[in-house]
Amino acid sequence: MSSKFLTYWSLTFAILAIWLFSILVALADVKDELLAKVQKQWAARARTGIRPADPLASLSVAETLRPRPDATESQEWVKRVVADVAQGLGLRVRILVLQDSMDHYLVHFAEGKRLVTYRVDKAWVADARAGKAEGESRIRRAVEQYLRQEFLGEKPPAQSQAPTPPSSGAPRGS
Repeated sequence: MSSKFLTYWSLTFAILAIWLFSILVALADVKDELLAKVQKQWAARARTGIRPADPLASLSVAETLRPRPDATESQEWVKRVVADVAQGLGLRVRILVLQDSMDHYLVHFAEGKRLVTYRVDKAWVADARAGKAEGESRIRRAVEQYLRQEFLGEKPPAQSQAPTPPSSGAPRGS
């Protein structure tokens, strides 16, 4: 009798162990399905616009430029000189002058959605503001050439390869 008793109970324990193991596998499968469903819901929620809307999304870089109230006196001077050049060419552009990390002047010209930038050397500005006659005219020439090329589509003047002869006091003739 003890042999039959042990056989039945060992079979019962074996069946119970198999049954418990199958339940654990089924629960793990259900857990994986629930996690996948939750992740899909989170992804769908993220795509629907929970993030805040970008107020500048519809604007170009040129349209986001605003004049800074804390512009320095030298930035204002550069802006005035460059604005005179732009007005002389008949351009209707917005101008913003900033300084880069090396203190060179970055002049941004905005026309509608178009934005172009020109870098003015800080030494040129320092010379011009110090009263050197050539300083301001050099800035004006460089900016005018750049604006003609960028906005008016003019090609820069070709530089001749032949050196120009030195001029003497007397006219040359035959």
